[in-house]
Amino acid sequence: MNRILLRAMLTLALMQTSLALADPPSSSAYATDPQNSRVEDATSRGINQVNMITCIMGALRADALVNDGAYNALIEMQKCDSESRASTDNANGAAQSNQFATATVNSTRASNTEPMRARVWIDDPESEGAAINVNVSASQPPTASNPYGVFRLDYCGNMEGTQGCAFNGFLEGATTGVSYFEREQGDGGGGTKALRMTATSTSSGAGALMMQDSNNLAQFSFAYNADYYRRSDDNGEQCFARDARDPATGMSVWRYGLYDSTTGARIERQSGFPIEYTHAGTKYQGYLGYYGLSLPPAAQDTLVNGDMIEKVDYGNGNTPTRTPYTVMKAGGKLTKYTRHTRTLHEMDQIKFTTWVGMEASGMFSGAQANTQYEMNWDETAGAFNVTAVMACGQNGCNTQALPQVQTVAASFWAPRGGIQGFSQQLGGEMFINLQNAGSPVNSASVQVAYRSQDLVYPSQLPATLYCVRDCPTAASMSAFFSGAPIDSPFAGLSANNFQATLLGNVITYSGDAANAMLRDPSAAAVVVNASREQLESSPQFRNGVRTGKLFVNLADAECDVGSGTYCEWRVNNLDVYYQWETGPNQYNQFAAVKDSNGQFVNLDPPLQVNFQVPQGAGYGQYAGQNIVLQYGGFGDLWGLPGICVSPTTNQEVPCDGGEARYVPSFVIPHNTTQGVVTSNGTTYLVKWLEREIRFSRKSLGVCDSAGLTVPAGITLPTATDLKDPSNPASDINIGVRPSVSAAPRVIHGEVKY
Repeated sequence: MNRILLRAMLTLALMQTSLALADPPSSSAYATDPQNSRVEDATSRGINQVNMITCIMGALRADALVNDGAYNALIEMQKCDSESRASTDNANGAAQSNQFATATVNSTRASNTEPMRARVWIDDPESEGAAINVNVSASQPPTASNPYGVFRLDYCGNMEGTQGCAFNGFLEGATTGVSYFEREQGDGGGGTKALRMTATSTSSGAGALMMQDSNNLAQFSFAYNADYYRRSDDNGEQCFARDARDPATGMSVWRYGLYDSTTGARIERQSGFPIEYTHAGTKYQGYLGYYGLSLPPAAQDTLVNGDMIEKVDYGNGNTPTRTPYTVMKAGGKLTKYTRHTRTLHEMDQIKFTTWVGMEASGMFSGAQANTQYEMNWDETAGAFNVTAVMACGQNGCNTQALPQVQTVAASFWAPRGGIQGFSQQLGGEMFINLQNAGSPVNSASVQVAYRSQDLVYPSQLPATLYCVRDCPTAASMSAFFSGAPIDSPFAGLSANNFQATLLGNVITYSGDAANAMLRDPSAAAVVVNASREQLESSPQFRNGVRTGKLFVNLADAECDVGSGTYCEWRVNNLDVYYQWETGPNQYNQFAAVKDSNGQFVNLDPPLQVNFQVPQGAGYGQYAGQNIVLQYGGFGDLWGLPGICVSPTTNQEVPCDGGEARYVPSFVIPHNTTQGVVTSNGTTYLVKWLEREIRFSRKSLGVCDSAGLTVPAGITLPTATDLKDPSNPASDINIGVRPSVSAAPRVIHGEVKY
């Protein structure tokens, strides 16, 4: 079953696999871990769901447990959702906890001559009571002449309290090719996707794709052979080379692994473990990670301080053992930021963003006040280059390139001490100290401070914290999210306050270690009690509310000794500062467990590593630079800079374009010389695991000369071909979900016992 579905995915996504070459032993994980490449194209938007379906099916391992009875499995959804692949944004990558979906699988086969059938029930991890019902039948494996095998997969998404399928689709492999159809019905309108692709070998084929919703219709025809790929759509026809070695081919990696530089063994982090939680007789499967708990919505709503969960330990593959732990949960969490330094000379060409207030008129002609700009230090010019402005809306922020690069002298920032900013390539917030910078600037003597982040456990919670800017209280958040006529959820004069602040306007918080809580001056918990809908009405707070930087000692915040005023920028002189955040999301909240002795189980934070970018045109402005990356565990390395590309032409485009896709701008090489990172004197090998390939665009004459033309008259599947595995009257009805109380036997493709 798994082999058939994965082969279909390989062909649909035009994937290829290679083995690593390395100095560690040939039997090591560094040498043997597979590398997968998939093609990204305009048509990928139509088959992303196909790839996600086949990824999920592969993660369930129905093929490995045939006739073993019903079992539970956990699916790590980020690994199967192309929209949630390892983020190149440090802020997002650090904030998100792993999200697992629970599935029940019953895989059977009457005999070796009968098809294998898998009945699958998957809980939707984002919608309480929603489930996806799946029926799979597989009878023939892939062959050279039939690269898809023979199988059919039908699915129906059922919402609690709603009749019929919210979405309904099928994926079918046959001797004639692959067919796919999905119909979605919802409050916001419906949509359909239809695909048919034919192929008589693994290297050539043709097909058509249609995507339609209430507002748009997109249609594609395509064909490929061993050398080229041709696509026709509303933008005309495009020709691409299928040779990944072509210099114009684009590459982006979404998953990397780190390995021991001598043994080649995988570098794992103790970042979490599977758990079980039982409430009112119902057992829920989940995962406890460094950034919090991942449980189904129904379980999250009932889980409170003092509840018991059980850690599921699989040992050496035997029957799992369970260890009880007591949950400590809070509606917010505190993060500690620890200072590291480098020089401005070492910041050459590394991008960062900074906020410019009312003083913008002196920055450059046309500079806008109260605006965030993207910049970099230019060592050759001895000045800062301003390259873009950050534009933010309901769908997030993107960069809009300036008509021309603006040059700004370091002296512009001297009156305010330096530049406070954010650099993805330094791991987050940073400060360039320009207080004593001369003219010209000696960049080797200018210090740049940047921070690593750690979750604060209750025993580490400071007794008192002081806030000057963006200081929420329980009352201010309640008023704002209840619709009061105020501009922010922050108290008093603290909203966006970068000015010298009188003592009476400083907000003092107290730490409540017993409840892992921060309390405001009224002793109320600093927790958002608003619903998700209320937060969505203020998009800037949809991901929660965060304080400004918090001081442990008020004297450290004094603008000048004896001034009696307090400035947030003073944190730049400190080794450590803190920030509190609160919100309805699991990653906004603190969650940890205690053992039977009352001791917290501490999990590993992401490992901060340094990567020396090689020289070469392919690395752009980062060639030769040293950047900071974060490693959260095997397959989860983030922090590379990014660019935007067009899905139509595969070429780089401005990020503020309508169809722009943000991708990592270069790939860490897979070799033992340049493909390495370091942390605290230890060197690790890096190997890419999942790579996106964007074919090099060629003239249509190239495809013409190759005899490659797009097909006409392909008949697409329709809604009449749909079946509903949740319908008792259907010939593929999967029946009632079995009740399985045992621990998950499979965790994202790994059979545990």
